Amino acid sequence: MTLVSNNLPSDISLAQPANATGNNDLNQESFLKLLTAQLQYQDPFKPVDNKEMVAQMASISTTTGITEMKQSLESIANSLNSTRLADTASWIGHSILVPGQFAVADSKGHYSGEFSLNEDTEALSIDLLNSSGEIVQYVELGAQKAGPVAFSFDTDNTDLGRLRVRVNGGGVSDLATWVPVASVSSPASGQDAKLVTPVGNFDPSEALRLG
Repeated sequence: MTLVSNNLPSDISLAQPANATGNNDLNQESFLKLLTAQLQYQDPFKPVDNKEMVAQMASISTTTGITEMKQSLESIANSLNSTRLADTASWIGHSILVPGQFAVADSKGHYSGEFSLNEDTEALSIDLLNSSGEIVQYVELGAQKAGPVAFSFDTDNTDLGRLRVRVNGGGVSDLATWVPVASVSSPASGQDAKLVTPVGNFDPSEALRLG
């Protein structure tokens, strides 16, 4: 680009008008205006280099494209977050199966869950314990083959609260319990909504199944 030097007398300075407006951002429109002015007032003996001009245009176009793409992605993300929040809100009042050892009764007083039995056993039993470690309920399942095992305690007492599941008589893995969804929280930070349950908050992706 051709530089314009300041040849004004030393006692005269350049000043910005008090009502002048502007910013430090150079968008595509501003760049094209500057380029047009440069071509109009360029030195005919030292014309603008074509390669330099093309490189400048490519640079500003790339920057503008990235900005527009970012805005589009942000719009899509906001739309998806709203959709996820609406979807998870419909889970309120239902139960979800989540990994863990604590179960909570559903509206009918059922404490339920499942696990994988690692080997055959002759005497499998399941206990439900309160916060003091006392056995509130238990069931004897007897001989069981290795593989998935589902359990459910039918009780009329829905005030027992959160109970810990303990499996006796064999090694187990992938223990999961059913817990009711009380509400859905949506953090102000814009992160994904969380399912609020009596045993903690869960990301919707952590729910193995919806009851």
